[in-house]
Amino acid sequence: MKIILAHNFYRAAGGEEHYVKSLAKLLTRKGHKVLIYSKNNKTIPDGFIPRARVSFSMFWNKKVYTELSELIVSFRPDIAHFNNLYPLITPTAYHVFKKNKIPIVQTIHNFRYMFPKSLLVRRGQLCPLCLDKRLIYPAFIHSCYDESIFYTTSFSLSHIFHKIIGSFRLVDALIFPSLFAKRYYIKNVDLKPEKAIFIPNFIEGSGLPSSKRNNYFLFAGRLSREKGILELLNHFSSTPHLNLVVIGDGPLKGEVQTFSRFKNIKILGNLPRKKVLAYMAGALATIIPSKCLEVLPTVLIESLSVGTPVVAPRLGVFKELIKDGETGFLYKLGSNEELKNLLIKIAKNKNLSKMGVRCKKEYSDKYSSELYYQRLLKVYSKLIKK
Repeated sequence: MKIILAHNFYRAAGGEEHYVKSLAKLLTRKGHKVLIYSKNNKTIPDGFIPRARVSFSMFWNKKVYTELSELIVSFRPDIAHFNNLYPLITPTAYHVFKKNKIPIVQTIHNFRYMFPKSLLVRRGQLCPLCLDKRLIYPAFIHSCYDESIFYTTSFSLSHIFHKIIGSFRLVDALIFPSLFAKRYYIKNVDLKPEKAIFIPNFIEGSGLPSSKRNNYFLFAGRLSREKGILELLNHFSSTPHLNLVVIGDGPLKGEVQTFSRFKNIKILGNLPRKKVLAYMAGALATIIPSKCLEVLPTVLIESLSVGTPVVAPRLGVFKELIKDGETGFLYKLGSNEELKNLLIKIAKNKNLSKMGVRCKKEYSDKYSSELYYQRLLKVYSKLIKK
């Protein structure tokens, strides 16, 4: 089978980038021919004019249309599998494949299909306002995209344009990594339920042996407001008997670094994945304090794979993914007292090794690469036969 994987890489790599690269390796290992068609936001020059050109190209990107048309002739793909489209690939790409009668699969990694911004957050807080609108987005008023009225307007209008010309209806199958995301989309978007397919994401097993628990909690992820990192750091700065290790990069990197003055907080920055997993395997628990609605955080699967329980707010997808008291712990978002008591309880817990066994079983039962491949292959094969 010949497969085109399309992805617009972000400036800072994250879970989506890891997924695309891992999927390409998995499909290649299984004997398929894979071609990654990609764009990268790092190539966008600074300045108003270059970014304005990008904004206008989101309505219809002639360059992408031409490139993909030539790629179809030379590679002759059986299927096209999309991930992030914005801002350099755009839904223009759907039209090329539909014209050539090539099935289109779209994996949903965020909530951009609902409204122009990928996360239902504003100024770092949960904000579902756009769900109540169809043409006049509150995003206009609040300058949600890059905190710029111009970019927000361009993005929003291009989103409306592609809705009007039916770009999103060209997709043959939408893959949702969590039931929460699937139900949320079906409830809030004009989406045919039969096109929505639930397939949890995967990661390759770490191969790490069981590790001794060390006296620290771990945060690994993007250092941004919606991820709740500042609240978490403030919490640990006032509880010196609990230790926190922070791994990651992002727009709050400078502010996060200032917390290294506390003896119980260690800021490590970006690390190779192997080292991240090693720290994860030795942690009491991995904390995911997100204030936004997540689809399926890669860090959660990684934590389960190394046998480390996950601590997360009782919000959205976490209620589906974490078995409270078995594979992790849930707390009320914003309740510092509940979180404090929970972390103290975990630090004293003598049964973390038993939880670790359950975490690894949860990973092998739901998130292994082989399981993902079999599920995805069924989708590909069914669409190609049509």
